[in-house]
Amino acid sequence: MVLKEITEDTLPAFTNQPLAVLIFTSPWCTSCKKVISSFDALSRELKDKVSFGTCDVSACPSIASSFQVLSLPAVVVLKNGGEVKRFLGPVAEALMMSALKEHL
Repeated sequence: MVLKEITEDTLPAFTNQPLAVLIFTSPWCTSCKKVISSFDALSRELKDKVSFGTCDVSACPSIASSFQVLSLPAVVVLKNGGEVKRFLGPVAEALMMSALKEHL
């Protein structure tokens, strides 16, 4: 899996990537586990073009707050540090690929 664990320390470098996908999760969230699992193949396929990361909202509530994440899972697509797309709930791999192709 090519998903990076994002913390307060690693967030600035992660969001500075040309294109990044940040998945907000929590250990108790079963839908989050499904999203992470479905993004495994996508993260491998696009590893040279898109950075993928997860943020545990229980461990890093300040990051969730700064992105105004109120429900899980939440997937935020960032281009050059700015949010360009947001998904709430489980996201199909094909839908995510389509959204990323718009910004590659």
